[in-house]
Parts: sequence; structure tokens; C-alpha cells
Amino acid sequence: MNYDGWAFLDATFRNDWSSALAKEHRSFFYPSVSASVLFVDMLNKYKVAMPKWFTFGKLRASYAEVGNDMDPYQLYNLYSTNKDDHSGITASSSSTLFDKNVKNELIKSWEVGLELKFLNNRLGFDFAWYKSNATNQLLNLPMNSLSGYSSKKINAGDIENQGVELMAYATPIRTKDFEWTINYNVSHNSNKIKDLYDGVDRYELGGYDNIKVYAMKGGNYGEIWGTKFLRVTDKSSPYYGQLLLTSDGLPQATSELEKIGDQQATCNMGLTNSFRFKDWNLSFQIDARIGGEIFSGTNAMMQRSGTAEATAPGGKRVNDMVVKGVYRDAATGEYVQNANKITTQQYWNAVAGAGNMGIGEANTYSATNIRLRNISLGYTVPAKVLAGTILQSLKAGFTVTNVWMIHSNMNGVDPESVFATSTNATGFEYAGLPTTRSYVFNVSIGF
Repeated sequence: MNYDGWAFLDATFRNDWSSALAKEHRSFFYPSVSASVLFVDMLNKYKVAMPKWFTFGKLRASYAEVGNDMDPYQLYNLYSTNKDDHSGITASSSSTLFDKNVKNELIKSWEVGLELKFLNNRLGFDFAWYKSNATNQLLNLPMNSLSGYSSKKINAGDIENQGVELMAYATPIRTKDFEWTINYNVSHNSNKIKDLYDGVDRYELGGYDNIKVYAMKGGNYGEIWGTKFLRVTDKSSPYYGQLLLTSDGLPQATSELEKIGDQQATCNMGLTNSFRFKDWNLSFQIDARIGGEIFSGTNAMMQRSGTAEATAPGGKRVNDMVVKGVYRDAATGEYVQNANKITTQQYWNAVAGAGNMGIGEANTYSATNIRLRNISLGYTVPAKVLAGTILQSLKAGFTVTNVWMIHSNMNGVDPESVFATSTNATGFEYAGLPTTRSYVFNVSIGF
């Protein structure tokens, strides 16, 4: 609906029928509605004077629901038959316990935004607040293997995404031969687990051995759990908070997993500068991820084998290292300030060799990183040069992506080198392949 060219209302009503779900749950309905007001146009319509530099203003709001089903053949627990090596008949079932009563997933989302443009579109802003809740998610809940199944298909969860985004652009210089445009965006997203499943407080997203990445009920999506350095926990002790070492002066790990990080970033930013000089175009983009943590299994593995730079500070192996902390005297039970000398090999074997992943706290790093994401250079052959030929246009360009890691905290490991792309556990890295730099040359010809 359009009212007088400044007020707009759109609505959709959709119903799906999915044969992947049981007959009684096969039909699911999800609507959406959005409204917007071009308030600068509205004021102009009603003869309200606006400053000439105020070019455009739009206020928008929307609500939408989206339903999803699942892959087929996940309703009934069936057996498949085969033959063994002796031609005997065998029967086996799926490792997942299916439930014919599962329903469709449902995502409800809200958004409010404000868009402003000034100085004949040479300066602009677009601000948005959003919130979405994913409910009735179709999950494979892990089960005790003694039950005969490794997981159970369920509807569960209420995961809430809420955040803000700001995009801004400006054209500081615009002449016949030269133009400079700046685009900037920043976003903050909070992903909370409002609910999971009756009797379930956490859901494993990924990890390995003594490092886990969880979705925790009442917490964040992607909390990193692992062992910490064992410390003095007696608040009345003058050594409270210090490392509690072995009698040989070596660090120890806690016996239980604790929260050691959170994979969610505080914010993400991007800055793009674009330049045009006559028929040449140059642009570059800088990305920044601020906040969040990631566990690096690569660092732990290199420390354990003695190839990490940290194992040889200043290029030297140390044989008289004294770890700051205390140990408990076996006879008196009192804490004693450590003075035992150890080698760096002993230290890193204790830190990186405790469990397959070592002491998790030792190799949990800030995932903050800043990088020059790409550079692009292009040239457009002027039309007058192509006059009299069969060509209507001719363009050439050269682009480099993943150009330069300006800042990272992971000792040469890229925070984007996650363990697997098929998982949401982006806070876990273990021997991941390095990210690649690509070079692209392209020619575009129009006839």
C-alpha cells in the first residue's frame, strides 16, 4: 500500500506444507509486515519548509516470521538389512532416535531503522536495531551411546539475536576528474540462549577433548570451556589468586572445565575508501573484529613440540626458569613460595601437555584482529578511444584479497582459521589451514 507517495505498508502471508513432517504438523503459516515513512517527503507535501541540505529521511519498521522444516526421512525409526562377510543377514538402525512429533522451526524477527541523507546524497547514515528469536529448532540432542543411539531429534531452544548496525558514507571530494567516497559500517550483536530443552542446560557446538564450545542456557551462544591454571582459592590466604604449583614448581590444571572465553565479538567494523581519477578507480577495505576469544590448538601443539617462539624467549632455551607461585608443603600443609628451577621444556610440557589441548586458559587469545581485506584497481577505456570499433565498453581490473594482517594476538595464527567450516564453534582453532591470499585479474568487454 502506498499513501500519497510518503507512507508505505507491505504484508505477506505464507503457508507451507512439508512432506518431511508428520501429517498433523505438515502445515505451517508465517506472515510478515513492514511499514515505512519518508518523512522529508511528507513534510514537503504539507508545505513544511526543510533545510536544503536535508535531502532524504526514512523511518522503517518490520516484523517477520520464517518457518523451516528438515531433511526428509527423519520421522520414523527404521531398520536397514544387509549381509555380513559370511552371507548372514544383519539389521541396523540409524544412530539418531527420530520422533514423528517434531514440528517446524520458527524464527520471529523485529527491526526498526532510520535512514538519513544530506547535501544531495553526499553524506548519509543508516541505523538499524534488530531482534530475532529462533524457537522450536530441530536439533540432534546427544544421548548416552549405551541407549543404542548417539543423538535424538528434538524441537528445542529459544536463541535470541539482538543488535545494532550503523552504516555511513560520505563523498568529501567530487569534481569532474576526481572523486573520493568513504563507506563505514559498525555492528554489535548479542546472541543469548534463552532456553534449550527440559533438563538440558548446555548444547555442544564443537571442540575437542578438554576444550568445548557450548551454547549455555542463560548464557551466550559460543562460550568456550576448558581447564584453567590451578590457583589458590582461599580468600583469607595472602597467596590468594597465585598459581598453585606442584612441589617441583610446575603449573597444574584444574580438574573441572570452566568458562575461559566467549567467541562472540563485541563489534565488527569495516572501512572502505574509493577513489576515482578520470578513468582510473582505486579502492581498499579495512576490516576490524573487536573482542571475543578463540582457543588455539595450533599454538598448544607447537608449544608441546618446542617449535613455538614462546618456548625459546629471545631465541634461547632457559634451564633455570622459576614459575611465580606457591606449592603446598606435604608435611605442614602450608603454602610455600616457589623457588624451584625448571627448564622451559618442563614448563611447556606441563602447560601444553595437560590433556590433548593442554591448560585451556594458556592458549585462549583475544580474537581481536584488524586486516587490510582487499585492494582493487581498475581502468575504463574512454568511449572516444573505442569510437569506430565494435566495442561498446572495455574495462580491466586487478584485485587482491586478504592483503595484510595489520594486528592479531595469536602468534601468527589467523583468527579466521577455525577448526572446521561446518561448525558454529568459531572459538576453537586446531591445525586449521591458513587463510589464503588471492589475486584476480579481470577484463570486461561489451559489444
